[in-house]
Amino acid sequence: METTDTPIEPYFLDDFPLEPDFQRAIASDVGLPFHVDVERPDEVPADDQERAIDLAERILCAAGFRTGFHHHEDIRTSMEEWAPDRDEDREDDPGFWRYQVFSMTPRERNIGQLAGEPEVVYQKAQTVLAWAGDCVHAEVLEDIEQSQLEDIEQAWREAAEDELVRREIQQFAEDPPAEVDGWERFDASHDAVEVAYVAQNHDTPSVAAVFETADGDREAREFTLQEWIDSGGNPRDAQPNRFCVSSDADSAHARLRSHLLTFEAEAIADQEMEAHGL
Repeated sequence: METTDTPIEPYFLDDFPLEPDFQRAIASDVGLPFHVDVERPDEVPADDQERAIDLAERILCAAGFRTGFHHHEDIRTSMEEWAPDRDEDREDDPGFWRYQVFSMTPRERNIGQLAGEPEVVYQKAQTVLAWAGDCVHAEVLEDIEQSQLEDIEQAWREAAEDELVRREIQQFAEDPPAEVDGWERFDASHDAVEVAYVAQNHDTPSVAAVFETADGDREAREFTLQEWIDSGGNPRDAQPNRFCVSSDADSAHARLRSHLLTFEAEAIADQEMEAHGL
């Protein structure tokens, strides 16, 4: 059966703006420069074809009272009753809808995951959309499509926020600021230390630093100021007070940056800094 040229009428509430202006608007909204390109998240359809497939699968998943079809067998019955009357007398490709309906397995209808080669999946998706446009209440379809739109926008927003944090971590690693939320950077005397900050953390004078271990790895840890002084400013010999962690990235600078932003530290007085030679 020839199917590739069959005209399909997918149900769409609105054309979704996939062009770069939409992405850049979100990027700008989270604080990224307008020229930054955010990599498309896996959850975001790459084009109208992928979006149609995603929407069709969402409709199949929205079973129960939401669509009026409480079981995938109800969907099958409705599709089989719908297909013969859906332009099946066309001379260009008679039987297209019926063929697509019978090609769908119970599993595809039940879990909302269409299977096959990309073009086959797209044809099944278009069939689901055409059927839904005729057999499912318009308000329900609008809600499903609106939910898709919100999910796509949220995925782009999270990707833009992740990119913003990535750039901030990179900037922090390349040029650590002099002060971060009460933590003040100081010049450490030991060659292993790449960057170090000092502050009053939970009433304890503390040092947080990125340094190179004896094995050549980078670590980010916090030490009490007294432990730092007693070790001669050598983080390899000092007992850590806290390990630095981050959910943003796994680099030592990412962990240090997260640590400095996590704790509400207070700056140590200049005279105390001078007294300790910091």
